[in-house]
Amino acid sequence: MSEKCEEYKLDDFKFCIPSSWKNQKAGSYDSKVLLFVNKKDSIFINNIDINIVENIILVNSEKEKKDLQEFSQNEISKDEIMIYKNKDFDYSHAVFYKNYYYYDTINGINVLLVFPKKNKGTIGAFFNKNVAGSKFSIYCNNPSEETKEDFKTIFRSVYYQN
Repeated sequence: MSEKCEEYKLDDFKFCIPSSWKNQKAGSYDSKVLLFVNKKDSIFINNIDINIVENIILVNSEKEKKDLQEFSQNEISKDEIMIYKNKDFDYSHAVFYKNYYYYDTINGINVLLVFPKKNKGTIGAFFNKNVAGSKFSIYCNNPSEETKEDFKTIFRSVYYQN
């Protein structure tokens, strides 16, 4: 990222956000939340645990999928129900998840990284329950390609200081 960035601090975490992103006020009662927006996307940053579990409904056949939709009176969309091709393999390899998940370290901090498999999904870094008990999450849903590039630099800028 060649553009300038502005440094921010949330609890014990410091990070840098590109100047093209505008800081918006975000209200919260029991946590600290920062919201940054650009032309297309929003970045959420906070100090709480975030539930990133993907709830995918898996069935064995097209008939089972149709029956489930009818039973739910179409409250469950057809896109939320997936049909197994190879049940054991699909389940064990998270074939139907929208995102890739993996653990890594950024500047000495353990982190769960999330990246979208296709154009829809979440990009994020979840620094949860480090040694001092501090939490820090930064994420964006359905990011543009430009935002994905910005995130790589934002991730590298995160530091923990106590």
